[in-house]
Amino acid sequence: MVAGMTPTTVKAGFVSAVLEAGYHVELAGGGHYSPAALRAKVAEIQGKISPGVGLTLPSLYINPRPFSIQRPLLQEMHREGLPIEGFCVAAGIPTTEKAAEIINGLKSVGIRHVAFKPGSVDGIRQVVNIAVANPDFAIIMQWTGGRAGGHHSYEDFHQPILATYSSIRRHDNIALVAGSGFGSSDDTWPNLTGDLSKQFGLEPIPFDGFLFASRVMVAKEAHTSPSVKDLIVAAAGVDDSQWEGTYVKDTGGIITVRSELGEPIHKVNNRALRLWKEYDDTVFKLPREKRGSWLQEHRAEVIQRLNADYFKPWFPAKKDGRVVEDLGDLTYEETVLRLVRLMYVTHEDRWLDLSLRNLTGDWLRRVEERFAGVNGSGPKASALQSYSSLDKPSVFVTSFFEKYPLAKEQLLAHEDKSYFLNIAQRSGQKPAPFIPILDNNFEVWFKKVQFLRMVFERISTHSFIIGFSLGIGGYRSCLRPGPSARCHSSGPRRSASFNQKGRTY
Repeated sequence: MVAGMTPTTVKAGFVSAVLEAGYHVELAGGGHYSPAALRAKVAEIQGKISPGVGLTLPSLYINPRPFSIQRPLLQEMHREGLPIEGFCVAAGIPTTEKAAEIINGLKSVGIRHVAFKPGSVDGIRQVVNIAVANPDFAIIMQWTGGRAGGHHSYEDFHQPILATYSSIRRHDNIALVAGSGFGSSDDTWPNLTGDLSKQFGLEPIPFDGFLFASRVMVAKEAHTSPSVKDLIVAAAGVDDSQWEGTYVKDTGGIITVRSELGEPIHKVNNRALRLWKEYDDTVFKLPREKRGSWLQEHRAEVIQRLNADYFKPWFPAKKDGRVVEDLGDLTYEETVLRLVRLMYVTHEDRWLDLSLRNLTGDWLRRVEERFAGVNGSGPKASALQSYSSLDKPSVFVTSFFEKYPLAKEQLLAHEDKSYFLNIAQRSGQKPAPFIPILDNNFEVWFKKVQFLRMVFERISTHSFIIGFSLGIGGYRSCLRPGPSARCHSSGPRRSASFNQKGRTY
């Protein structure tokens, strides 16, 4: 199977390719910021797959808000006849009582199975308890240990399974799936037969299946940009005995940082991640209420580093490109031009996401409210009758500020600065791909929307950097393959089907 991972299994083309090849795949829930976005994606996939093929959706249990939305939505979509067959509870194991509530809800609409991803011996035992309490429902236990790509535990891959295998196998409703570090017949076959345990002097302990994630980030169907695929392939990776080095240093091209959820996560070591690691060890170690003063003390340096090394640039910049230190130093026109510059992909004639187009529209409406009555000419029809006028923003923005010329000169009022910050971080839309302020909330601005620049690309004037809107690419992107699986990403153009069949068996 292919495990859910943002952004690779967010894309309909990739997910449908895996399903049509005959394999199980999880449609990543993290890339869908609203019920409408998830529904649209399921409908798109449904149009690309054969009748009778079903989808599984993972959702982060550690992140209660999206989890509370996605789980009932999944049941609702299944009830409507959409091809939903499974649910994966990721990043956390619920109590037996809470798990029973989840499972009963899934059973009530006919969803066939639930998956859990334990990260420790205690987590494994809790999944076993859940299986005991729900003997008539299929449970997939996905075990990866600490060497997995993305979020991971601190555990060795082998020891926790050796300690719990007999209790797992007492229950027929548990399917045991191994993940992390697999990519060839040499490492999968001994785990499928169970012979790998012989090195520990034990009887065979076979797994029922395998999950792949890092391995398929470079598949032909993956929407990862070519430059990023090449960077992943170029990272050396390490064998199973060395991956723990990622906690303190570059190990096979991979380092461990702390995610926006406060959990360890593996990333490719590049300029952006070295900055992330540096801030994990400095400003993000401080109590939240003390971060603002640290950022003010290092303000010029932080802004320079964001623009030089990070995938989320500093937002305040003048029309001529000069960087300024505060949002209040911009005119109203300059804020709009900056939004378009950072969120509209000119060479592809599209916004990064429709919700970011609407964010720009909401800000334009605020600007219009500010200036529409300046000349005392009475009520006026809004210049922005429909947000579809922003589908090609250049012409509209020019005409808009011809109608409101004072907006080209007036700096932002304090209340409008606050309004801008509020709409830039509101829920229900893609997180803004920029940092507009240095305050106690800096870690959220810094770590949200990690993956956009893995997917979109644009040739830069700098020959070694490729990106989507600012010439930002692999060297400043956020890539999270596992340190052991990285060894198997030998070519960035193989199909998802080949990655699972040709390389493995």
